[in-house]
Amino acid sequence: MTRPSTCYDAIKPKAEVEGLDTPSYTDYASAEDFFEAVRQASREAERTRLTLLQMETREGVRAQGYEPRVSIGGNADKMAPTDARIDYEARMAERIEADYQLLDMACAVLYGRESGKGGVDRLMGSAVADCISFRYVDARPWSEVAALMGYSRWSDKSLRDLCQQGFDAIDFFGWENVLGGVGDAT
Repeated sequence: MTRPSTCYDAIKPKAEVEGLDTPSYTDYASAEDFFEAVRQASREAERTRLTLLQMETREGVRAQGYEPRVSIGGNADKMAPTDARIDYEARMAERIEADYQLLDMACAVLYGRESGKGGVDRLMGSAVADCISFRYVDARPWSEVAALMGYSRWSDKSLRDLCQQGFDAIDFFGWENVLGGVGDAT
């Protein structure tokens, strides 16, 4: 059985955006605060992606034609939808970059800096790391988290407890120790 994908690709380096402050784990009062910010970033990134897809569909991409097109009814700028999408992408670039940096940081805490087992996954086990990832990195509702984890859809409390155990471990061991998978909480 293969496990569902739980995290964004934290290995690929992201392009640097001028003027963007690099987020830090110490910017947050607790692990729970950090992961709430991650959830918001994930939702914002998805909302932006969907908006861009919607804008692309409005562009009306058509196959190349060689006969002249006759358009009745005015001087509408055929490139206006494309220009609007490009402008929106440019306005959102810095925000999108910040969102993905936060998501990458979350994946590093949950699964370690290098590919393989590290972070919360090593300290607390994959159930805790996956539960936090599904809920906060993927921004899924509890019912979906339950289904992915093999719990009943009424298991909100058990899943919240798993997440809280992970947050408590991060707060107890500290960010650097968790990133390195140092300590033993099992």
